This record gives sequence, C-alpha cells and structure tokens, in this order.
Amino acid sequence: MGAGGVGGILGALAWQPLERRLGPGKVMLGALALNPLAQIPLVLAGPGLGGQLAIGTGMVIQTGAAVCHGGLQRAVRQELAPDHLQGRAQATGAWLAFSLRPFAALAAGALGTLLGLRPTLTLITTALVIPFLLLWNSPVRTLGTAAPVSLNATEEPANP
Repeated sequence: MGAGGVGGILGALAWQPLERRLGPGKVMLGALALNPLAQIPLVLAGPGLGGQLAIGTGMVIQTGAAVCHGGLQRAVRQELAPDHLQGRAQATGAWLAFSLRPFAALAAGALGTLLGLRPTLTLITTALVIPFLLLWNSPVRTLGTAAPVSLNATEEPANP
C-alpha cells in the first residue's frame, strides 16, 4: 500500500505537465494501457523479496496511472459538461467509480473460490484492457493539446 501511495503522488504531480505536452486523450489512453501491464507482476510473482519488489513496482505504476487518469478525466469532464450539468456529471462519475466496487469484490472472491488465485488474477488483469478499448473507441482519443488562451488587456487569467 505504501508503494501505491508513492505512485499516487507521482501520478498527481505528472498528469498536468503530461496533459499540456501530449494532450488529454493520449495521457488518459496511456494511463489505462499501463493498468493491465502493471498487474502482470502480481500474476507472475513468486514468494520472497523479488516477488515483493515486483509487486511493489507494479503498485507504484498502477496507482500512479490511476491517479493520473482520474485527475485528468475529471478535468476533461468539467471542461466539457455544460455548467447546468456539472453536478449530474460528477455524481454519475462517482457512482460508476465507487458503487460498483462491492459487486466487483464479491465477483472476484467468487471467482477466486471457483478458479483459484492465479487464474482469477489473470482474468482480472485481462479484463483491465476493457476500459482502454472503450476509451480508444471514443472521441476522447482525438482530444489534442489545448490551444493557448489569449487574453486581452482587460481580462485576467482564471488561474493566476
């Protein structure tokens, strides 16, 4: 969990500079592509220090990618959703992110009981490709870097 915390801090620090350089679509797709790859050490690692280091490294990468994607995804949603729908957009995103977790945990536990640990981890790791594919086939993929905002003499920047 500590390694994941380090990854989360790195992801929080990285998403804005990456978004400015590469654009939100590429950054969100890259973050989602890293998730299943970062799970592979969990599937393959054996006992001992080497396995622990591999899993810790995977946690740094996975949590960093998740925080990077999550921060950028919320920023894009806030920018694209009309003002009168901001609350609904946030509530829908929160519902999708958090309310399905108990069902996912129950399904993972049932699969672990039926199939065993490694086959279940392999199945879950494979399933992490689905969000990437959904985003790849959405308009988000085409989002480029934002054009610089030009201000006239009477306007001030929103974020000084």
